[in-house]
Amino acid sequence: GPDQVHVHCNTLDDEEWRLLARAGAKVSISPETELNMGMGRLAFGKCRELGIKPTLSCDIISLNSGDLFTQMRLALAYQRFMDNDPINQSGAMPAELTCTARDALAWATINGADACGLASKVGSLRPGKQADIVLLGGDSFALRPRHETAGSLVFQATPHDVRDVLVAGKIVKRDGVLVGVDLPKVLDRAERSAAEVLARVRQGARALPRKAATAFHLKEAPRIV
Repeated sequence: GPDQVHVHCNTLDDEEWRLLARAGAKVSISPETELNMGMGRLAFGKCRELGIKPTLSCDIISLNSGDLFTQMRLALAYQRFMDNDPINQSGAMPAELTCTARDALAWATINGADACGLASKVGSLRPGKQADIVLLGGDSFALRPRHETAGSLVFQATPHDVRDVLVAGKIVKRDGVLVGVDLPKVLDRAERSAAEVLARVRQGARALPRKAATAFHLKEAPRIV
């Protein structure tokens, strides 16, 4: 039914897709996870074919990034590649791109709100909606010059460019800093939690997969007080 959100959908057959479309069900696509885990073709083409509004998700953020900027960029690049691959394979040069930056913004915003049954409250800036607002910019090199807003957001922006965030009109991030959050404490809890999880895994498993040999090491950056 329309209250369901089906994630991935890479291997559904045509009849299963028709069932989802007839039921008004929603579809969530996790571009970075699905591509990195070799899960198959992203479902944007089938969603377009059947009139389903695709949405974006991050899924396994222990493997990849947890931000929707990355998902928008990968999703748009993937679908543009897929749409034009037959033309490229024929030796011709594509004359147009079928998906736009504004399409990708819709996948990440209003489509997601609609899939969660919240389109009347969030997902776009409209009178009467809840003031959930993300402000980007500042002195970021990536977002200058600003000729086309949607293109800058989808192709250049990163989480580091998010300056201010409001949820229901309440400021939760100001000038790039979380409000009311002890970030060092949260990061310390995350490190301790990861260590505890791995300790339990070692107790219950015969052996963990070996790490690949590498010359790269992560060092903690010095804290500026």
